[in-house]
Amino acid sequence: MTGLEVLTIVDQFQTMIVGVVGFVGVIWTLHASSRSARVEHKRHVASRRIALRRILAAELRNHARALRKNAEAERPNDGLLSVGRIHRLFSEQMSADLGLLEPDEIDIVVNALISLDGLQHVLEHLSSHTTETRFLLPSEAWKDFKAANATTADALEFAIQALEYSGEA
Repeated sequence: MTGLEVLTIVDQFQTMIVGVVGFVGVIWTLHASSRSARVEHKRHVASRRIALRRILAAELRNHARALRKNAEAERPNDGLLSVGRIHRLFSEQMSADLGLLEPDEIDIVVNALISLDGLQHVLEHLSSHTTETRFLLPSEAWKDFKAANATTADALEFAIQALEYSGEA
């Protein structure tokens, strides 16, 4: 085939050649854009996962520290013990994001949160009087109070270890 014949063929099929080249360009652009969007989405999810682990670990650490302090405290001398209600700040608002964690982490963290909520019910059961912010426990409930605090602190510390295991908490 000579150069003139090639030019004649290109001239006859010019529209089709431009269409094919354009179509391939569009497909390549869509593929590159979708790949870029997937990479960005994965980066965003990973960033949210790290933030969730750190926030949960920080909140659980604070609660565990307070519960451990209660579990190791000396029995008070007076008749009633005043204990504040537990207020979960972030973990309650972020419960929908727990799906970002690994399945094993979800099990352990949810168990810890259930234990923390269960402590409220134990304190309600042990208390002789409650207000919106406090429980008043009789001195006879001291042993049960300490045991409930220790058990809940153990569950929270286990969840903290699970979150820290990833190296991101």
